Amino acid sequence: MAQFRRIIAFLVVVMLFAPTATVGQTVAAVSPAEPVRPALVADAGLTAAGAIAVDLTTGIELYAHNADVSLPPASTAKIVTAAVVSAILPTDTQVTIQSSDLLDPTVYSTAGLMEGDIVSVHDLLFGLLLPSGGDAALALARAGGLKLDPASADPVGRFVSEMNAFAQSHGMTHSHFSNPVGMDDPVNNYASARDLVRATEAVLGDRLLSRIVASESATLVAGGPNARSWEVHSSNQLIGRDDVFGVKTGTEEVAGQCLVAGFWRGDNRIITVVLGSSDRYADTLQLMSTIDANYHWAAIGQGTSSAGASAALASEGLRFMIRRTVLMTASQFDGLTWELERDTDPATPWLGIVEFTTNGRVVARLPVYSVGGAATVSQIGRAA
Repeated sequence: MAQFRRIIAFLVVVMLFAPTATVGQTVAAVSPAEPVRPALVADAGLTAAGAIAVDLTTGIELYAHNADVSLPPASTAKIVTAAVVSAILPTDTQVTIQSSDLLDPTVYSTAGLMEGDIVSVHDLLFGLLLPSGGDAALALARAGGLKLDPASADPVGRFVSEMNAFAQSHGMTHSHFSNPVGMDDPVNNYASARDLVRATEAVLGDRLLSRIVASESATLVAGGPNARSWEVHSSNQLIGRDDVFGVKTGTEEVAGQCLVAGFWRGDNRIITVVLGSSDRYADTLQLMSTIDANYHWAAIGQGTSSAGASAALASEGLRFMIRRTVLMTASQFDGLTWELERDTDPATPWLGIVEFTTNGRVVARLPVYSVGGAATVSQIGRAA
C-alpha cells in the first residue's frame, strides 16, 4: 500500500511540474513574471519585410514585425515539404530519380542527384533540408503524391495539395503553396513568418527531422547506374554555434533572403523567422541581440543558484531535483525572491515546495527533497 501511495505521489509531481506549452500557450511553471508584450522589442532595426521571434517552450511572442503578412518563403517552404513527406512516406522507401526531378544547379540549389539514382526517403530528406536540394524536393513530392494517389497524372500537384492541407490543419492561415521547392510564385506560393513558426514546431516534433535540421553535414548513398556516396552540407551558416539547433534557409529573386533559425536560451527553444531580408544572418543575430537585451531566461532548480535558494536549502539538508527556465524581463530577474512552504504529508515524496516570485507574481513552484533521506523541513523563511 505504501508503495502504491509513493507511485501516485510521483505521478502527481510529474503532472504538477512537467511543462506542456505549445505555440500560443503558456504554462504556470514557465510563464513570464508579468505579461510580456512585443512592445518591449518594438523595433529591432531589421531589413526583413517580415519577422518574428517566439519562445517555443512557453509560446510567448518576443518580437513581431509584419508577422502575419503573406510573403514569398523561398526554400523555407521545404519545412512544410519535409513535414508532409514524414507523414506519408516510410523512410526506408526507395525512390528512383527521374529526369523530371532534376533542376539546373546554376539556378537552384540541389542535392547532387542524377537520373537513375535509387535513394532512400531517409537520405532524400537530408538532401532536402541540408543543401536545400530542389531535386530532392521534387523526387520526394512525386513519390509522396503517388503514395497518396497511385493513379494521379500529376503526383507533384497531388503532394502540393497535401502541403496546403497540412497548412490548414496547423493554423497556417496566411500561407499557400504551389510547389514543394519554394520557387518564386508570389500569387500562389506564400507564407507568413508566424505560420512558419507553426510549421517548424511540427518539424521539431519529429525525431528524424529535428536531427536533420540540426546537422552540419551528412553522407548520401545512391544505388543504380551511378552508384556512389557523397557528402552534403547545411546551407545554414549558423549551424555549429553552441546556441543554435537549426533550422532552414531560403533565397529567391523575389523572396529575397529568408531564414528560420532555432536558438537555445537556457532550457528554452527560441524560433526566429526573417523573410524578405537583404542580410538574413545579420538580421537574425541583430534580432537575438535585441531580445537578449530585453529578456532574461533564468534557470532555477537543480544545478543553479536559484536566487540563493539552493545554498540555503543545502544548509538545511534539502535539494532541488528538477530544473526550470523562467522567462522574464531583466528588471523582473533582479527582483526574483523565493519562499519555502513546508509539506508534512507523508504521501508526497517531496518535503516542501519553493515558490519563486517577482513583483508579487508567482513565476515557478519547485519541489525540494531530502539529501540522504534524513532531513526534515524547517522554516527558512523568505530570502531575497
